[in-house]
Amino acid sequence: MHLPALHRRHLLIALGATVVARPALACEFFSSHLRIWHPWTRATRVDADTAKLCMRFDEVQTTDRLIGIETPVAAGARLAGPGTPADAKDLSLLIRAGQELTLAEDGLHIELLDLQQPLQVGRSFPLRLLFESAGPVNATLTVDYAGLR
Repeated sequence: MHLPALHRRHLLIALGATVVARPALACEFFSSHLRIWHPWTRATRVDADTAKLCMRFDEVQTTDRLIGIETPVAAGARLAGPGTPADAKDLSLLIRAGQELTLAEDGLHIELLDLQQPLQVGRSFPLRLLFESAGPVNATLTVDYAGLR
């Protein structure tokens, strides 16, 4: 079958676009400035009222600030870990251009407050990350591992 030159050109452009465009993985989410990689927490006990939220920010093109988190499993969130004031009430996480930032259980992390239900392994929940410049990003919070507490 012989295609006219114009159709061949459009076909080649379409094929080229599919090769260049990198598909998003199920655990990565994008703002206009950066990539959010694998937001997760551990499973919690039935009576737990907090959980540690971990994730990585990379491919940061413009400095931005994470200023809020919304999820149906918690009433609030705050920055926690080494170097954060124990009485911190607000979430304000600076994410610098050109750098990678990892939030981890044993380091800087986000603490989900006033859990609305126990978090069970294998479950996932809506997570909305609010950035100062880039605005909101809809993501998924995954409960990956059994808690040690």
